[in-house]
Amino acid sequence: MYECIIIGCGPAGMAAAIYFSRQKLNFLIITKTIGGQALLSADVENYLGYHKVNGVELVEKFKEHLKDYKINIKDNEEVNKIEKLNNHFKVITNKGNYECLSILIASGENPRKLNIPGEKEFYNKGVTYCAVCDSPLYANMDVSIIGGGNSAMDAALLAEKYSNKIYIVTINDKLMGEQEMIKKIEASKKMTVIANAKTKEIIGDKFVKSVKLDVNGKEKIINVNGVFIEIGLVPNVEFASLVEKNKWNEIIVDKRNATNIPGIFAAGDVTDVTEKQIITAAGEGGKASLDIIKYLESKNIVVAKGGY
Repeated sequence: MYECIIIGCGPAGMAAAIYFSRQKLNFLIITKTIGGQALLSADVENYLGYHKVNGVELVEKFKEHLKDYKINIKDNEEVNKIEKLNNHFKVITNKGNYECLSILIASGENPRKLNIPGEKEFYNKGVTYCAVCDSPLYANMDVSIIGGGNSAMDAALLAEKYSNKIYIVTINDKLMGEQEMIKKIEASKKMTVIANAKTKEIIGDKFVKSVKLDVNGKEKIINVNGVFIEIGLVPNVEFASLVEKNKWNEIIVDKRNATNIPGIFAAGDVTDVTEKQIITAAGEGGKASLDIIKYLESKNIVVAKGGY
């Protein structure tokens, strides 16, 4: 019986794990991947203590910190369901069942899909949701970035280092997000912004060849070898039917990161916290861990054995 199970191992889950380890909690992390959405970030310039670092490098630093403690991590394991028993919970995964007294859901988000013809067929054949992972594969090629927010601009600025021509396709009439990124894109000779454009189809044979757009009601074809889909994220909550969510399917939490189910807490991008940032997720994970400890103590479970 674990005192807590953390679902997810992004910044929120990893921060909570550090606090739990220092408190000598008997806990477990279950995760599909270590690092979460932080791995997909290009240049991170707003994480305290790092003037400039990419997401992969930052996650490596997080992992090094975890290695200071003997943390039990079930990697490459997916949670399918949470069940509430008499006075504890059962976490059911694709590989086994685990029982615990409390749960921290820190499962983050997944890329939002366009759900258009060609998207599924050409996934990993020119269609990608990870600019950090795949931009080097499109060196000296033409690519399109679908989206007009910070994620899309981040992907475009990364693609600029490798690709020949970058088309940024947005349904809005202009780019929306951080002004510094907009200025960089406007100054780039490689980038073209196509506004008021709906992406209708991804076309190719063995690999992507072009993208069909509807621009102000007129059909437009752009010839590209890569399509980076950056239209936002959706919370990873398929397994979390017990807890209450808002209209965006984010888990609703109070100021102590508690859900509507006593004993189940949530932190990071999977919640209704207003800002989805690496540093925010880490802070929420640390805060949630302290409140989980208080919850367990209120149930007369001895947990405070270490130091903060």
